[in-house]
Amino acid sequence: MSRPAGAQTEAPQRRGRAPAPSEGLGPERGRNLDRAALGLVGAGVLSALISAYLTVTHYAGGTLACVNAGFVDCDAVTTSSYSLVPFTEIPIALVGVLWSAASVAGGVLALRSDPAWLRPAHLAWAGAALAFALYLINAEIAVIGRICEWCTALHVLIAATFFLALSRMR
Repeated sequence: MSRPAGAQTEAPQRRGRAPAPSEGLGPERGRNLDRAALGLVGAGVLSALISAYLTVTHYAGGTLACVNAGFVDCDAVTTSSYSLVPFTEIPIALVGVLWSAASVAGGVLALRSDPAWLRPAHLAWAGAALAFALYLINAEIAVIGRICEWCTALHVLIAATFFLALSRMR
């Protein structure tokens, strides 16, 4: 069968190599899916959901579904001055929603094209969040004397995001 003049021909597939990140999510790419990038998306989605729940509860004046007795006391933590962006009435959880959305976007971009600047940028983004989470953990334990289950879940997800981003630096 002859091809019309000027018709595009498919590039030959080379065997034994992983598809380049620029080749997208085609069938060849699916077998070599970047699991760390997928983990970044998952951790970001969970972080966004928890942060959104904390933000909505803050603005609605509701009570969080968690333990409020002894050392675990979400109300004590989420109504402290440490639950707000300094010098504002903006809840830290809203910043968490925005951070999570950007982290999800970075994970999705990594799955689609993975530009060279993305890996160090995602690591820096996660590192900044981890440093801030450590500050908040210190505030919970050393200053407030209580911890929040939801906040702890976010801190774990932030740490996971950092280590997933770090694993992609190889």
